[in-house]
Amino acid sequence: MQHPQSTWLLFGFAISLVAGCSTSPRLETGQQDPHPVAHPLVLLDGGRRAASPQEYQDLLQDDAPEANTRIMLDQLISLSQELSGSALVAGNEARLLIDGPSTFKLMFEDIEQAKESIHLETFILADAAIGQALLERLIASRRRGVEVRLLIDAIGSFDLPADFIEQLRDQDIELRKFHPVNPAVDPRIWRSNNRNHRKLLVIDGKIAYSGGINFSGAYGQGSFSATSSEDTTELAWRDTHLRIVGPVVHQFQRQFLTIWNKDLPQPEQLQGSGHFPTIESLGNMMAGVITSSGGDSDEFDIYAILAAAISHAQEKVWITQAYFAPDAPFIDIIKAAAKRGADVRLLLPGMTDVPLLTEASRASYEDLLAAGVRIYERKGSMLHAKTIVVDSVWSSIGSTNLDFRSFVHNYELNTVIIDRDFGRAMDKLFLVDLQHADEISLQVWRQRPVLQRLKEGLGNLFRRWM
Repeated sequence: MQHPQSTWLLFGFAISLVAGCSTSPRLETGQQDPHPVAHPLVLLDGGRRAASPQEYQDLLQDDAPEANTRIMLDQLISLSQELSGSALVAGNEARLLIDGPSTFKLMFEDIEQAKESIHLETFILADAAIGQALLERLIASRRRGVEVRLLIDAIGSFDLPADFIEQLRDQDIELRKFHPVNPAVDPRIWRSNNRNHRKLLVIDGKIAYSGGINFSGAYGQGSFSATSSEDTTELAWRDTHLRIVGPVVHQFQRQFLTIWNKDLPQPEQLQGSGHFPTIESLGNMMAGVITSSGGDSDEFDIYAILAAAISHAQEKVWITQAYFAPDAPFIDIIKAAAKRGADVRLLLPGMTDVPLLTEASRASYEDLLAAGVRIYERKGSMLHAKTIVVDSVWSSIGSTNLDFRSFVHNYELNTVIIDRDFGRAMDKLFLVDLQHADEISLQVWRQRPVLQRLKEGLGNLFRRWM
């Protein structure tokens, strides 16, 4: 399946040239601690009160018995709060989900049990079997009195048929398109380059799903059972998603409502108990939501927080990334982690729906390999996951690619989880993926043919607009 991100490339490139290219984020805050928060705010008791200094230290002790790891987490939590203005919330439970079939199975079960509200935000909604299955469940939920709101990206879901939308609206399901390309309605055509790439589902204000998975036919099969193929249209998509319960779900709900009300002259007031119910602590995880706001802001929180996490790593940084083409300062931070002795590994696609971006990724291989970074290319499936795990305790799962489009242009959402058991589950998944990947060696890579080098140069030339 051709990903809408690739079909959007040329138009986005043209818009960027007309509107003026956004500069890459500044990384000073990602490299040092200029003004760390003196006492990081972590919320307890269902998010209703702040942890005392001793309770905060106890939380760190649970996940990081080693003193140096506790110091690392404390610095990173402080800096993340300084950058994003958001507190971590304790008392959550998260389940790591792999690929479409298992994720949709749980999603649909929760949708079928919804009693108050279903809030769904997605980049791609396609009229495939999975889209039809979602449609049936949303309609059934609305008929039993559940409020249903659906936000789709106008470009990502550009080929969604009119009759699909009509069926939703006939059932009084609210649907909005993010940044529709219509100069007659909104002459700010440059905003068309700022897409809503987030994936978020919130049910009854109590359950949240987020990660990299879209509602498209590409997710019809699990990637670990797929056979290798050179035809990218036949490949299963390897992706990672998250189901999370606990008081942090209120942060996901607020994020949905913020985007839902964007650009409305009179935003809807949806503050009732049905949207923000009381949630008691359900687990041991600290979690929080980090976002970026495309061209509407010069704040690049996700970029800076991910850079900070890598720069604070002591033992290892394992990155799984679908579209890897960051700017030079971000590359330097990855290299610096490897040079100071951390086990830094990149799992990247061997086959992709955006070939030029893959070449842009490969343009940085030699530099990264020479610094001690280990690079692997996933085979047998289309890698679409976007995850990072640092020192087996700090994890990020979300929609954010490590490229200019995600960092500068798109609206993105990631979940940060601080938990040793969850971090080890992330490590285990990474190692399973490596069984389906080829490692790139520096010696062999330096002997690549001239044609490959030319492709990398071409991809590198356009990395800012992909």
